[in-house]
Amino acid sequence: SIKARALARGTLPHYLIGVPSAACFAIVGGDSYPWNMPSVRNAVLAGSIAGFVEAMVMQPADVIKTRFQARAFSQASLWRTFADAARIEGVLAYYKGIVPTLCTVTPKVTLQMGGLAFFTPRCKDIVPDALVPATAGVLTGTVQALAFLTPMETIKVRQQVEVGWDGSYRTMVGTMRHMAANEGFLGFYQGLAPTVVRQSWGLVVKFSGYEGIKAMLIDRPGETLAGWKHALAGGATNIAVGVLNSPPDVVKTRMQEQSSATRRYASSWDCCCSIAREEGLRAFFRGSVLRILRIAPGGAIQFGIYGVVSDWLDVQFP
Repeated sequence: SIKARALARGTLPHYLIGVPSAACFAIVGGDSYPWNMPSVRNAVLAGSIAGFVEAMVMQPADVIKTRFQARAFSQASLWRTFADAARIEGVLAYYKGIVPTLCTVTPKVTLQMGGLAFFTPRCKDIVPDALVPATAGVLTGTVQALAFLTPMETIKVRQQVEVGWDGSYRTMVGTMRHMAANEGFLGFYQGLAPTVVRQSWGLVVKFSGYEGIKAMLIDRPGETLAGWKHALAGGATNIAVGVLNSPPDVVKTRMQEQSSATRRYASSWDCCCSIAREEGLRAFFRGSVLRILRIAPGGAIQFGIYGVVSDWLDVQFP
């Protein structure tokens, strides 16, 4: 049935993502492996919970955003993209790629929160205090993109832009087999450069903005912020991320949707030049409004839950 096929899309054991995520921490941590550090351990656990909830709530917006940015849907309006998904494929189309999304978002947010807790104290001895959040963001974003995010995003994009339920990208395992057979290992790293830029630049804005807004919301030193203040800081920061980070996100989607049989762009730079030449600079912000609608409330949910859970864990398991 359509429902059964929809639920099967993107089936992959979580350990295939969890292991690389843990390995990243082991590599950057060396002898001080972060799971032995309570603050990072609590941040990782809180981030994992927050990432799961955020992904489940905001998945429909992510599907429409990805399709709207893809070249295959470049002639369609936002409303047409949204309406056709339900009309042609049913409402379950809005949850295409939900398992790949969970496999991506949960460790991504885990590493994001853990990276903030892990890299921040180490950066304090290397860069000026004002640059600490930004430097932590660049390091965390680069590790995310290289370790697991680029392959998982490529698989997710292939599933989300395919119309119908009978194509080559019905399931995650099927997508992986098809890509491996036709494109090889490097096919999973389509759009690596824009993914690194998107994650690094996005986390620079997110970490700097989140910490800055939190500082403004603190009424007294040592205060434990309420959940709504964490949510406000995360949501406001993600509005800026949605606008400023749109160009690399569009390029990433264009690079990852193309297969060996439909290749149009030779490189990420060629993709940038082609979009600017053929569609104009506005195309780099295609879907930015929907991206804001996707990540602003997502950031509020993510940081709100993260802040509350993290504060509770710090008290219960110092």
